[in-house]
Amino acid sequence: MENKQLRPLSEFNTELKQKGFTVFQIESDGHATRIYSRKDFYKICLTTGKSIIHYADRSFETEGTVLFFGNPHIPYSWQTISTSYVGYTVLFAEDFLKPGERSESLQQSPLFKLGGTPIFNITVEQREFLNTIFKKMIDEQQTDYAYKDELIRNYINLIIHEALKLQPSENFDKRKNAAFRLTSVFLELLDSCEAH
Repeated sequence: MENKQLRPLSEFNTELKQKGFTVFQIESDGHATRIYSRKDFYKICLTTGKSIIHYADRSFETEGTVLFFGNPHIPYSWQTISTSYVGYTVLFAEDFLKPGERSESLQQSPLFKLGGTPIFNITVEQREFLNTIFKKMIDEQQTDYAYKDELIRNYINLIIHEALKLQPSENFDKRKNAAFRLTSVFLELLDSCEAH
């Protein structure tokens, strides 16, 4: 197994908890990865490359550009296969997205609810549009604009609404159920404990 370059987390996680969101670009280095100690935040990823995403009781093999919606209440993991892997990620707390009680819970959204399919295949045109939104969020998070949070919130909602118009990917391995995933994850953890 190749060594992966890990990025420092303490500063990253502190900033995320203080602001309620963070947006970053996934570098072209497919061997670098960000490791989060806990998945306390919702996640939207726009990625291009080959990977396997394990989500709840299903595994999705992806190649090309996909849009992924991760929920902190549903277990998932991401296995990068490509050596070239690029894209964007936004992480946010549910409280950040709905500061008032005027919107429904994210857990009720078809993109984030249990049993939903959180992965969408994206065309070149859709990728270009979504890339622009992610770039605007990255630029905006660095500004002192008084309504920056509201603007970022609107960008996230725009991505969510664009995804609601798409059909989810059905490219998942139907043979791998929850029991299989649980056993696999347990054995991986057991192997990593024995290695230390």
